[in-house]
Amino acid sequence: LNKDSSINSYIHLIDFNSVLVRIFGAEGMINRDIETSTYAALCNADIAYRYLGRFNNGRVEGWLDGYLPLECTDLTHDKTSLEIAKEMARLHCVFEVPEGELRDHHFGKEGDVITVGLWEQLSSWMEKAKAYSEFKTAYDTERVEKLSLSAIEREVQNFISSFATASAAPSDNGDSTASICGSAKGKKSGIVFCHNDLLAGNIMRHPETNKIQFIDFEYGGTNYAAFDIANHFNEHAGGTSVEENGQTDYSRFPNPERQKRFCVEYVMTIKRLEGMKKSGLVESEADENEDLHAEATDLLNNVQKFILINHLYWGLWAINQAAEEGCDEFDYINYASNRFKEFHAKKAELEEV
Repeated sequence: LNKDSSINSYIHLIDFNSVLVRIFGAEGMINRDIETSTYAALCNADIAYRYLGRFNNGRVEGWLDGYLPLECTDLTHDKTSLEIAKEMARLHCVFEVPEGELRDHHFGKEGDVITVGLWEQLSSWMEKAKAYSEFKTAYDTERVEKLSLSAIEREVQNFISSFATASAAPSDNGDSTASICGSAKGKKSGIVFCHNDLLAGNIMRHPETNKIQFIDFEYGGTNYAAFDIANHFNEHAGGTSVEENGQTDYSRFPNPERQKRFCVEYVMTIKRLEGMKKSGLVESEADENEDLHAEATDLLNNVQKFILINHLYWGLWAINQAAEEGCDEFDYINYASNRFKEFHAKKAELEEV
């Protein structure tokens, strides 16, 4: 099914009862051709669920029968959290972006030099946010002025500069897990295909089997594995639903012990999947030993840096959404304000350590 074809002429080929018809939003912020091709590749790798076809402003996907989206409070449950860690490790380790235009887009065309889209995206969103002199209402304009975007810009530039300097050194900044199953040519340790938006509503769970399924990969792309983990930790606070209207609750942010358990489970799953790749076995076990715990600790230390960067990332996203869509249906400026406040609070906390 291509974008010029009729859906009705293909429905008789579908051998199950329900489908999901997804209508695209956030136009101009997401390349839907790349996103749909990536989604199809994720389905072929058994990471995403059933791509059935594309039409002009959307696509058709399989319906996850019996699955329910998680709530923010579900993220705090240990059993669910560990299953999410396993599925994130599987995404990072198993999925290989197909050769050709899609790989060039996600990993760059420079052979052994990998393009990480995070820094370019941060810079782009920062420039766009600064360029708006007025928002949809005078009240919105006044609220954005109080956010001191010039100070946010300095923080963004400091992070980009520090990572650019560090990337020239032989050390690895993304995380410490040895290879993240990096068998692909040019794949650097710790840089993988990430979901980048693992909030509660983008994680489906079957209530009987507890099986986890990630959905909505529209912000997916090449990134540091530690960013994906940091993003998920930050999303415990919520704030993105219509009911929450941008109001976050960082009392739900996972404490250090829960963060460590997540990282241990993640690293252990990576090791198991790497063992399966090397040996060709269907199943392989990884021992929870001192080396594994040390690796999880190193990973967690890197995650802390990305917790800060992630607040800037989604705060700037929200500013641009406010400019383009307004705040009538969702208070993007309130959300941006809360992300920036938590950035400053978390930065001060880390500086005290």
